[in-house]
Amino acid sequence: FLPRAKNPTLGSLLSQNRIIAKTVSCKFKRQKKMGRHKMTSGICRLCGQNTELSFEHVPPRVALNKKTKYKEVDFDEYLKSKNPLNDPPKGKIRQGGVGYNSFCKKCNSFLGSNYVPAYSRWVQAGLEILKNKEVELHSYLIKEIEPQKIFKQIISMFLAINKEWYLESYPDLAEYVSDKNSRNLPDRYKIFCYLTRAERIRYMHHVVHGNISKGAAINCSEIAFPPYGYVLTIDNDNKIEHLTEITEFKNHKGKIDLNFNMFQLPTYMPLPLDYRTKEQLEMDIARGNEVMKSQEKNNKTSS
Repeated sequence: FLPRAKNPTLGSLLSQNRIIAKTVSCKFKRQKKMGRHKMTSGICRLCGQNTELSFEHVPPRVALNKKTKYKEVDFDEYLKSKNPLNDPPKGKIRQGGVGYNSFCKKCNSFLGSNYVPAYSRWVQAGLEILKNKEVELHSYLIKEIEPQKIFKQIISMFLAINKEWYLESYPDLAEYVSDKNSRNLPDRYKIFCYLTRAERIRYMHHVVHGNISKGAAINCSEIAFPPYGYVLTIDNDNKIEHLTEITEFKNHKGKIDLNFNMFQLPTYMPLPLDYRTKEQLEMDIARGNEVMKSQEKNNKTSS
């Protein structure tokens, strides 16, 4: 992969404690230990069987997620904070990598042997590109990557972070991933990508993101973990500003060389499709706090 951009801050960036906003996970009655992580019982997000589920690292362990230490914070706690950027809410410290009990052992092994090696190379290439900046447009070439395998691994990650209803509602995703030779993914599904240092790693379950100014809504789910962020959209025919669509990866089987123009974007807040810089957020937070103070003052006056 080219070019080999030097970034002396990257190591420290990846070793920092991470903050992740997650909703409360489902609780299962049966639990069985599996190394450091526990097995749980539930529906496998890939094969659909009701069985014991192993812990799936998202992204895979080889993609810098083996020893990730992070803080798990309920999203509601962010809403209570007057300045979540400079004074983030407290949460539970986790370590051993970010992941979910979403796949059975068989499906977990299937993903590891068929897609993870190609995804690992994709990640290493992205790390060479990252710079110590919030917003930057990168033009680069990655040699001998396997787009279809990378694409299927990315989709499996979205299956992993979403609940059981997601598999029931969108079975096409699991069917496509579980068949390593399939190219048959309906056009209603699109994946967009961006480079990121992931100032706050982002694991957003399926949401409907509304844009009031444009009068549009996007059904999406988002993952951001260095060096990439991904957005999976459903029934969306529009482009997403600053994001690179990589849906065509599904049609490229085997190794090829690809040129990219991709933005590096910040992810300071646990909000889907939010790529505001730190300066922009500080201004918005200050403006919001001023509005709240004004409202509180008016309420006291009227009472």
